[in-house]
Amino acid sequence: MIEKRNLLYVAAAAMLASTGLAHAKTVCYVNAADSHAYATPANEALQERAKELKIEILSLSQDFDVQKGTEQLNTCVARGVDGIILWPLDPQAYIPGLARAQQAEIPAILINSPMGEEAKPFVTSFTGPDVYEEGEMAADALNEALGGEGSVVIIAGQAGNGTTIGRVGGFEDRLKEISSGIEVLDTVNADFDQQKALVVSRDLITRFGDDLDGVYANDDTMARGFIDAWKEANPSKPTPPIVGINGQKDAFESIRTGEMHATIVQSPVEDGRLAIETMARILDGEEVKDRLPIPLTVVTKENVESVEPAF
Repeated sequence: MIEKRNLLYVAAAAMLASTGLAHAKTVCYVNAADSHAYATPANEALQERAKELKIEILSLSQDFDVQKGTEQLNTCVARGVDGIILWPLDPQAYIPGLARAQQAEIPAILINSPMGEEAKPFVTSFTGPDVYEEGEMAADALNEALGGEGSVVIIAGQAGNGTTIGRVGGFEDRLKEISSGIEVLDTVNADFDQQKALVVSRDLITRFGDDLDGVYANDDTMARGFIDAWKEANPSKPTPPIVGINGQKDAFESIRTGEMHATIVQSPVEDGRLAIETMARILDGEEVKDRLPIPLTVVTKENVESVEPAF
């Protein structure tokens, strides 16, 4: 009887192993926020793909709070998870936690936002948009819209955030590279938030008025904030050329109506899926590239009807 029971246990264990349930992996996902126009669909796509890959996700939301995120990263390490996916909100602050993960032999990758060079030894891969390239693409689009001359403002994301640094740096460097006559009057932070963008845009419009020839917003939600502020101040005047990033449905409609000149499409669904697929490959023992970008597309009136919005 005992021998028969042991045989049943062996058979059950073999069945679990064949389905992958005996060695189910747990990945700790420290995301930017649970509720956000871009982060939410990225989070959902990551979770859905993880289920297909038979990977359990321990999801922790930073709510755009760097201090909270560094503590959550330490929690992931203490839990002894199999892998960590981090959405960094700062290029430096997470390095001690990533170093602890490496000491614990827990592989870590970054999603969506890059970190500084000092973090590279502790990270297996970065997946997501090339934010510096997005800045370059935005510069080309706005330079074309203004004929290579004019005065613009930059509505940036969070100060110190890797995405903000890349998107602003790429824009400014590209203008210099092509010897553009465009002058940046000011760069202000609105934290990727529409309401904050509305507030700072009111001030920009008051300060610069008719000298404002164009706007570069680090994402489409902040572009919408500027549009709303402009309509308040100049209800009968068309908006100056505005370039945003993310490829939201609202931005597509604004391009159709002439309220925006361009947006750069990056898919949050592809962002989330690529991150968990990359981690799955790492957990299976595969080698992956240190940078795995998602596709980017510039959308203007010329192609707005032939490209799908990102979300």
